[in-house]
Amino acid sequence: MNILHVLSQYEVTGAETYAAALIARQARDGHRVIVVSDTLNTPVDAEYLPMPIGKRDYVQRVRNVLALRRLIRRRGIHLVHAHARAASWVAFFATRLSRVPLVSSLHILQSPHLSARLFSVYGEEMVSVTRTIRAQAVRVLGLPPSRVHLVRNGVDCEWLADAPRRADARSALGIPDDVPVVVLVGRLSGRRTAVAVDAVSEIFPRVRAAVPSARLIVVGGMKMPESFPALVVATNRRLGGEAVRHVGHQWDVRPFLAAADVVIAAGRSAIEALVVGRPVVALGEACYVGIVSAATADEAMRSNFGDFAKSGPPDPSVVAADVVALLGDEGRRRELKAWGGAFARRTYDVRLVWQQLQAVYRAALALKGRANGIAPRRGPLGRGEDLLQALEGVAGRDVEAAAALRERVVQAEL
Repeated sequence: MNILHVLSQYEVTGAETYAAALIARQARDGHRVIVVSDTLNTPVDAEYLPMPIGKRDYVQRVRNVLALRRLIRRRGIHLVHAHARAASWVAFFATRLSRVPLVSSLHILQSPHLSARLFSVYGEEMVSVTRTIRAQAVRVLGLPPSRVHLVRNGVDCEWLADAPRRADARSALGIPDDVPVVVLVGRLSGRRTAVAVDAVSEIFPRVRAAVPSARLIVVGGMKMPESFPALVVATNRRLGGEAVRHVGHQWDVRPFLAAADVVIAAGRSAIEALVVGRPVVALGEACYVGIVSAATADEAMRSNFGDFAKSGPPDPSVVAADVVALLGDEGRRRELKAWGGAFARRTYDVRLVWQQLQAVYRAALALKGRANGIAPRRGPLGRGEDLLQALEGVAGRDVEAAAALRERVVQAEL
């Protein structure tokens, strides 16, 4: 097939690394893949075409719809896979009046605003990476349960398994073999800023008090608060020496995971650490799961390792105690290494995810083959054909026509 992936982002996110892992598997199976996104920082086996998908300016959104529509026609695209609401919005209107289906991946809880409830832009079939997201999409947005499928995050287990040996990773980083190392990995922007700040200023100093030789490596920061580097400096001054090292954004996190004794992470970063064989303390932007084990696996999967199911900010002393307990128990770390690697591979291996997605793709293709246009479930817009004709009318940067169309489709979030 010719598959078009559409993303909306300005830094590396879980959606991007998910798409990259999936694209690699699709390319290995002989499919031709094209990626459209605002930015793309992860190497992919696909052609990348930059487009300001995330720009919410009304006229630009119309241009994006028409540009995608031309791309779909000229490249003979068979299916479009969108990875964010903004991407789904543009892709939805670009695929109407065609036999090209749209599949949307729901990576986060969806905003329950009025227009989202009135008008679904997620296409023929949808996939959710957690049960929590699926239940919320069905309950709040009214999406049909039969068309929202649970397909978990897919990670490239083969690539992750090729991580360097612990000794080699530590040698490259200049870390002695006997030094306890905690690695915090993930974005430092948005709601995860507070997690990183607490980890550096509140949690790790407590760890250091119990384990004086411990070090913290912070991996991430393509975008971050201007104050974060100063926070690292202040924490090191407070602890006396280079206790905290911030290495910034790293495309290849394997050496840092391999060097770790314990990893603090959420979302896909937590899954990747498990595959590499490192015990994970799951601390996300919404809740604290704790040490990921057989006892906490269900909660970790439901909350995407702490990113959903908000339960309030964790007590830093509780998180620190869990980290200290793992640092002091090599036997427990070995147990978690064996369990975590097996758990992650049987649950999140991209090969399994791609098998599940192929069934979703087939369902979307079959559905679109039966109906040449899908009307909104409810709402004031009417059929998609009318809207596409109106969009064609503003193709020439006609701002007045765009303003008139805005009034007509305000409920669709143009």
